[in-house]
Amino acid sequence: MKPLLPILMALLGAALGVFFAYKGVDKHFLSPCKVYGPDSTLPQDYMNLMTALCGSGFTKIVGFFEVLAGLLLVFPRTRLLGTILIMPVISTIFLFHLLIDNRPDELIETGIPLAATVLILLSHYKDWRFMLFGRR
Repeated sequence: MKPLLPILMALLGAALGVFFAYKGVDKHFLSPCKVYGPDSTLPQDYMNLMTALCGSGFTKIVGFFEVLAGLLLVFPRTRLLGTILIMPVISTIFLFHLLIDNRPDELIETGIPLAATVLILLSHYKDWRFMLFGRR
């Protein structure tokens, strides 16, 4: 089982890396910010916040960090750095959907990458525990 773990983490890291790189590129080039009509079934708070985030350019900054972290996640040497970089981004996106949007499909779509990121972070425990305990 032990030799299987590095292979699983490599596959998971590569999959997450490609996913986040795509989502980041999507925010920059593929999908314009949405304009919500009066007939939208989304919560009003969600529409207001997304309009403000898109209008301010905040989603472009998030997209940049998603691309950067995605590229770092693909390579084993930089996987921990990519995981640390993407953790606050995916956590915020998940909490946004949990607390404001609250659509079950969006919770699944953001919960799976969050769980995978936590798994990768936990698999690197030996590498980052010195930050908590001061020794390796």
